[in-house]
Amino acid sequence: MPDFLPFIAQSTLKAPHLGLCSIAASLPPGHNVYVGDLVNRRNTVRESVIEAINTSKPHLIGISSMTFQYHTARKIAQLIREYCRGRFHTCPYICLGGYHATLMSHEISASEDGELFDFIIYGEGEATFKELVEALEGKGNLSSIKGLAYKEDGVWNHNPRRPLLDLKTLPLPDRSKRIWHGNNYYNITLDTLETSRGCTFTCNFCSMHHMYGTTFRTYEIPRVIADIENCKRAGAKMVLMIDDNITLNPKRFLELCEAIIKEKHNDLWYWAQVSSRGIASIPELSKAMAHAGFKIVFLGIENISKRNLEQLKKGDIVEYNKKAIRLLHDNKILIVGGMIVGNPEDTFQDIEENFRFFKEQGVDFYFDQILTPYPKTGIREELLRQGLVTNPDDFTRYNGFWANVRTRHLSDKELEFVRWKLHREYYTLSEATPLYRELMGPLGSMYRGLRNLWKRGQLFLNSEREIFEREMEGYRRVNEYL
Repeated sequence: MPDFLPFIAQSTLKAPHLGLCSIAASLPPGHNVYVGDLVNRRNTVRESVIEAINTSKPHLIGISSMTFQYHTARKIAQLIREYCRGRFHTCPYICLGGYHATLMSHEISASEDGELFDFIIYGEGEATFKELVEALEGKGNLSSIKGLAYKEDGVWNHNPRRPLLDLKTLPLPDRSKRIWHGNNYYNITLDTLETSRGCTFTCNFCSMHHMYGTTFRTYEIPRVIADIENCKRAGAKMVLMIDDNITLNPKRFLELCEAIIKEKHNDLWYWAQVSSRGIASIPELSKAMAHAGFKIVFLGIENISKRNLEQLKKGDIVEYNKKAIRLLHDNKILIVGGMIVGNPEDTFQDIEENFRFFKEQGVDFYFDQILTPYPKTGIREELLRQGLVTNPDDFTRYNGFWANVRTRHLSDKELEFVRWKLHREYYTLSEATPLYRELMGPLGSMYRGLRNLWKRGQLFLNSEREIFEREMEGYRRVNEYL
């Protein structure tokens, strides 16, 4: 889907969808397969979908979406239905997959949206989609495909969940099937890969266990190296490792870094999501990461309040955070710090303490999110019981940027304003960290300096509330692609 997070400028990050390429590689031979990543067609979504249909004349279209992207996914399905009706002998089958389909398959099929889709896949899609293609060829029965929901005489049937896949059975993702290009981070050509799936942690704000359970499965390191080579052949200069928690086994991650160095793949830039416990547990890991080419990490700092960390079921990780930040910075690795605010007891002062911690610790980028009651998560049930969920149904706002909850001290609108105000004061209007200036170079520092001058000029001419309301209105319009 083309939808992106409002935290990130559209031109800054266009990360390609790895799952679609993995599914494409798993399909049986003899089919024409096309992967259309609409992140590269954000300005021409309708035209691009129609062009792809006219060019490929598909029999089956798969749509993958996360929860906040589902609104766009259903509109694309509706566009396909309306466009193909009368133009083609038969309308292509439409299959929905991804995280939202996994979480909400029964709810989607029971609603009027059930008319838009022919199939829904829940859980990992490689084997299920392959068997669906074979069944449509007459080489199997829909009723026997685990992980599939399908319609029969207008009635939806939900087959049992598919057991988790043996990762050794999965071929390398087929990136050659992409029909649109332009994935990048700033002007660096970017690709994505995974070295593992799943996480054994039980954070109650996360819906990951609905996809993978509380398991941690890893690819063998030679397979990861082969996939890095695959990314290089596709033109990548930077690789984003999208593992749920690559540092869950820090010794394995250390071995991977050493293998990257040995195979001379440290000519790429790498970016990964890491945990503070994992980084802090092996001091030499950060040094190996730096030698392997890791330039940026997303670090789940989350919150510095013991009360809130307990609520989120993260455990007391404040000291781990401090140690991890120090180790990463000692090895010149930029940190994107993840922060979650809007917990039930949060006041303005509680939220400001988190921003002050980020500033004092020298975190390079702030990824400050508002606690979001994602479907089927433990925190959603808790917040609903407490009457703190203010938007239970409009999932277009479920991306961490908008407030869908209130605290006992702040309304949802005040929560959005407080997060905006503190981000502006502690990050947007602050000086870049020394490491940021060193690694991003004079152009990056000049860009940030000019942006800060513009922000200060805005503040001189307008009140904070006026600027806030204007910016929020712009964000409300930005993801209306159809």
